[in-house]
Amino acid sequence: MDTNSLFRLDGRIALVTGGSRGIGRMIAEGFVAQGARVYVSSRKAEACEETAAALGENCIALPHDISTVEGCRALAEDLAARESRLDILVNNAGAAWGEPFETFPEAGWDKVMDLNVKSPSS
Repeated sequence: MDTNSLFRLDGRIALVTGGSRGIGRMIAEGFVAQGARVYVSSRKAEACEETAAALGENCIALPHDISTVEGCRALAEDLAARESRLDILVNNAGAAWGEPFETFPEAGWDKVMDLNVKSPSS
């Protein structure tokens, strides 16, 4: 077996949420390098566009805020309007709230739980 083709993703369609920066961007970059068409999504449209431009023609910006069920559905519908299938899904979007337990606000808890726990299953 040709080891150069072992991890190729030619013809595959990928979606990386939280794909405009950090770990998500690195994952998207790796998928593009292996031949996949990659959609990057985050709530910041400008960051998505910048990442897609930097990663080349096989990377497409698909900005959506998936912290709500409606946002998750909108992302799914937008992708479905462009592709007939999805081969790879990386639910990388997430949030953290750095504050001591004693002063941690309920709104912070809700934000973290909605994005990190609820949105991947929506």
